[in-house]
Amino acid sequence: MIKTFLSWSLPAAVLLGLAVAASTPAMAVGTRAGTTISNSATVNFQDVNGNPLSATSLPAVTTVLQVAGALVDPDNAQTMTPGVTYYYSHTVTNTGNFDDTINLTAASSQTWAVQIYRDNGVVGTYEPGTDVLLTDSAADADALPDSGLLINDTSMNILVAVSVPPGTPNATVDVTTVTGVSSFNAAGTDIARDTTTINAPTVVVTKSVDQPTAIPGATLTYTITVTNTGASAANANVLTDQIPANTTYVANSITLDGVPQGDGNADGDSGEYIAGPPRRISVTLGNLAAGAPARTVTFQVTIN
Repeated sequence: MIKTFLSWSLPAAVLLGLAVAASTPAMAVGTRAGTTISNSATVNFQDVNGNPLSATSLPAVTTVLQVAGALVDPDNAQTMTPGVTYYYSHTVTNTGNFDDTINLTAASSQTWAVQIYRDNGVVGTYEPGTDVLLTDSAADADALPDSGLLINDTSMNILVAVSVPPGTPNATVDVTTVTGVSSFNAAGTDIARDTTTINAPTVVVTKSVDQPTAIPGATLTYTITVTNTGASAANANVLTDQIPANTTYVANSITLDGVPQGDGNADGDSGEYIAGPPRRISVTLGNLAAGAPARTVTFQVTIN
């Protein structure tokens, strides 16, 4: 009786293909593109005289193809004030299985100015002259800013600069989307989101008069309240109010939070009457912290 022994194995490339097909999107699992996976089947047997013999097949060869992959991490969130630029730190990784160039773009949902810098120095800290604007590299020359050539499973650091315009209202929320796209295959795409919430002062001014109707010679008292209802301080507040036409300002009638103020600008208090033109009062309120009590100003005029 001739005994035969058959040894064989499923090519690793087939297993690789099954793993890639099962995931969405396709991501490399580590074997570098261009690698050849080869094996042969062998039969061991004996002839009628019991001599051991073997037969071996030609190799079954599989070449690993390139799979694209990009990863942009992490998502960030920050509270900011208007008129400043904040730098969000990200790591860009080529998760494909061969050298690739990752194109990088950033877009603000509020259409704020956004720029991407290559983070060349202390990671996560913007350093003028060290960190440089991301540009299109010769690696793909497609007019899109990119990472430059990245070996598979290696990373680079970037800074995304988000500039908040002065005067942006309190509680405004911006989401800047940072997108990384493989130059080899656009299916290898990932995004990170930088969420910016604005803490800004919101100064609310209200004004009333004690007499909605009056005759000539009557004295009118105006009351103005100033409140900061925002989430950060409103600094260096100065209230001005023009004296209405057909009226005469009542001397030394200014008060601030119930405290009389003089009309001169050198008397050491916060109030001042300015003869103009235009005729007006001016009251220095100083800094108003978020949620601070309202400041109240009053002054009087007589109807001509």
